[in-house]
Amino acid sequence: MPIAYRQVITLVLAIFTVCTVNGTELDAPPLGDRALRVWSTNDGLPHNSVNHITQDSQGYLWIASWEGPVRFNGRNFELFAEETGLPDPGSLYVAENPFTKQMISTGTRGGVSYYQSSPTGGYWTPQPRVFDRVDYALFVSIDCTWYATVNTGVVRECGDTRTQYDKTQGLPSAKILELEQDQRGRIWAGTDAGVAYFDAQLNRFRTLEQLPQGYSFGIVAAQDGAIYISIGRAIFVVDPDDLSVTEWPAQYPSTITELYQAPEGSFWIGTHEHGISTLTPSSPQMVTIAEGLPNNHILSIFMDSENTLWVGTHRGLVQFRKAQFHSHHGESGLGYDYVRALTEAPDGSVLVGGLGGIKRIKDEAVLPLDTSSRVRSESILSFAYDRDQRLYIGTYTNGLYVLENGREIAHYNENSGFPGNDIRGLLISGDGYLYAATSVGVLKSRMNDDGTLATPSYFGVDDGLPDEVIYALHQTRSGEILIGSMRGLSKLSNGKIEPIDVSSVSNAEFIFGFYEDEARIYITSDRGLLVYTKKLDRWQVFDADNGLPTIKYFDVIRDHKGDLWLASGRGLIYVAAQDFDFAINDDNPATPLPHTFYQHHHGLASAQINTGGPPMLVTKDGELWVATSRGAGHYSPAQSKAIRQTPPQPVIEKVISDGHAISENTYLEPDSGRIEFQFVGLGYQYSESILYRMQLAGYDEDWVKPTGSQLIASYTELPPGAFIFQVQAAYPNGEWSDSATFTVHKLPTLWQRPSIWVALALASLLLVWLAFQLRIYTVTRSKERLQQLVREQTETLQQLAHQDSLTTLANRRAFDELLRQKVAQHGGQQPLALILMDLDHFKEVNDRYLHTTGDQVLKRVARLIRDSAPESDMIARWGGEEFAILLSGAQTANLVPICERIRTTLMNADLHDLVSNLSVTGSFGGATYHPGETAASLIRRADKALYRAKHNGRNRIEIAHQEE
Repeated sequence: MPIAYRQVITLVLAIFTVCTVNGTELDAPPLGDRALRVWSTNDGLPHNSVNHITQDSQGYLWIASWEGPVRFNGRNFELFAEETGLPDPGSLYVAENPFTKQMISTGTRGGVSYYQSSPTGGYWTPQPRVFDRVDYALFVSIDCTWYATVNTGVVRECGDTRTQYDKTQGLPSAKILELEQDQRGRIWAGTDAGVAYFDAQLNRFRTLEQLPQGYSFGIVAAQDGAIYISIGRAIFVVDPDDLSVTEWPAQYPSTITELYQAPEGSFWIGTHEHGISTLTPSSPQMVTIAEGLPNNHILSIFMDSENTLWVGTHRGLVQFRKAQFHSHHGESGLGYDYVRALTEAPDGSVLVGGLGGIKRIKDEAVLPLDTSSRVRSESILSFAYDRDQRLYIGTYTNGLYVLENGREIAHYNENSGFPGNDIRGLLISGDGYLYAATSVGVLKSRMNDDGTLATPSYFGVDDGLPDEVIYALHQTRSGEILIGSMRGLSKLSNGKIEPIDVSSVSNAEFIFGFYEDEARIYITSDRGLLVYTKKLDRWQVFDADNGLPTIKYFDVIRDHKGDLWLASGRGLIYVAAQDFDFAINDDNPATPLPHTFYQHHHGLASAQINTGGPPMLVTKDGELWVATSRGAGHYSPAQSKAIRQTPPQPVIEKVISDGHAISENTYLEPDSGRIEFQFVGLGYQYSESILYRMQLAGYDEDWVKPTGSQLIASYTELPPGAFIFQVQAAYPNGEWSDSATFTVHKLPTLWQRPSIWVALALASLLLVWLAFQLRIYTVTRSKERLQQLVREQTETLQQLAHQDSLTTLANRRAFDELLRQKVAQHGGQQPLALILMDLDHFKEVNDRYLHTTGDQVLKRVARLIRDSAPESDMIARWGGEEFAILLSGAQTANLVPICERIRTTLMNADLHDLVSNLSVTGSFGGATYHPGETAASLIRRADKALYRAKHNGRNRIEIAHQEE
């Protein structure tokens, strides 16, 4: 080996050795700061054994499984089985041919098949069978591919010619496990008896004497030019110039089954029995089942274009990604999941307390608390440090512990005169008292100089508290003790309890947490975030009226930058400092509050953040920790800022017109009805939260954002013309991607074609000329006949343009025109009312009984609505399974009765002639027009009421409020 390579390895080894010797803590596992997620058959993965992983040039992930090749778009797994044409659809290897951009899948019986993507679904082309099971394919040119077989050696395929190489051509074994091409063009083969490289001049394989025999699953032509080879539990580095060999100084605990270098340069090692690690000269820190892997046998490793690491095991597909959050939970070393309390220890580590006791996290390593006290295994609710760094620990069932340097110096519970064994919160006041939140009131005890506590006193209902179940305590900068209970907010001042009335802004009862800065006090409750501005003596509340996704908050904190964080049972809400300060200083109580809602797909193992003492922590270095039902969530601002947020690439997966997949630039027949665009953003950071916007140019005037997880855009009754569907994708708070586009044309009917118009005009002129030659009066009669024909055709066209072809109701365009006319004509003086109705769970009808039955149901529903609301101005099919009803004049007073009449009619409708046991219900949103309001505002309020009806259980009526 050249001196340069030896010096590099020696230097790296020396650096790692120094770090290992001088380190005071255990080395953290190499993936400890990444969010982990596992997919298995429970999540739609066709088989739990993931034999190989790759990514195609479009951005799809591909997985080789025993059920066949699988394509993954971040949301759904698409299995290709019989359609591959393989003798056995089970797939051992899947990759994209870099020269043809086709996907290849190899199988257990020597099958090889190529996949060509297509807007109409793609197709597979099986190739002539290779001799034996094919575990690997290596593409060296557009004409030549090498195959690794399990019993018949290496097969080289160039054009239509195949050449077999086995032990007679120099291979140490005919069982081939790996193939690789180095930067000099040499082909390397790993077998169960060692490694060999192909000598093109001799047309045979040659072995290196310096390499031992054994299983070689990994060969990597590294970016520095060297060849890294795994044999058994060892790794060897081969110099590309003189083929000299150096053994890597580290041994791995079991046979190496995968050796992988990511595009950004990192090296990863997968083992047979001990999980995964990075390539390091020192003793490797393995990530195993104890750190969250579903299985320790690593089958494949891959890093995608977003630098997300994927690991294939026998029990599922694993994703490690650098997310905004990652979690330390029971399966990743914490030992338990349910966390209730967090605090920062004097040494900078974070203490985590919960259902399974106390652990300490330092530099991403989970460590035990250094104590012999039984508190380390108690169920923990709260923490507090005094000025002498003594640790006070509140438990769920066994009172209060006091530790000094890890030694238990006191334990207080009901047996020692401290009633209320559940210590939900702890407060050490500035005057030397310890206060505790318990289920029997507020405990107060003087702290002795040695850290022990005097006999406590208690404040309860008899002392003025509204309830004795206490959740939180806080000492304000003015010295008052704020008390949050199950029945309201109180304060303790000069030994007396006084209630604090917040009814002017909120009907909150449960008070869960406090935070205070120089200007304000922040209080979390079951009815929003309460904010008290000291200088103005003013209360404000922030809740759903400000656009926040939930209103019950367990804790609040502002970090070092002033950004606001709210903990809820559904996730963590982040509000930038400038946005919150703007809202807090705005007189409008419903000022929209821009926010980010962090949930499990942002890296939290669970989005349920618990109550506790406290459940949120900002450390001295600015990192955020949260207590959840599945471990401690950890947010590092530096890592979040460094996360690559390239917009996910959208793809239009399929376009369907009237039930048939179509290609781009298809010309649709004039009578075509429904066209459906299916799309997805190929991003894997947190696929469920990808945002989309779409537009059908030529039809939509602006971008449209789909609701919820909708990944389908449908249009019905398009007019003739050319249309370009475009869709863009973005991560939350990220930039929009470039558009994915699809062009489609719709042909006009016979009477809509300009050529027909010209022909009719010429014919008319000819008739006029002939008539003129005969008689003048014939000209007049012919002209009248032609004008009548034009009027009739115009009326027909107008009717078609304003009618829904399926239900014969008015369509959305006709409805919008009438609504705008009503508003404009009467200036808001004539009463108007709008009803929006949406069929509940109608997608299940289409999915279970097909769209043909769904269309029949829509026609029946349209007739039922028409019969139930004859007094309406117009009934229209608003779109899909949604209908709109317009009322005016005296009928607006009957808004609710009409809704109820339609709702009852639908619920009791007999649909057995369509499908047995089929029933339908609808959700209604109504709104009454207010003078000066625009048509768009009326529609928005009715739509918001409809959303509320859906959210509150469906099959119900909600009426919009004027202020919405």
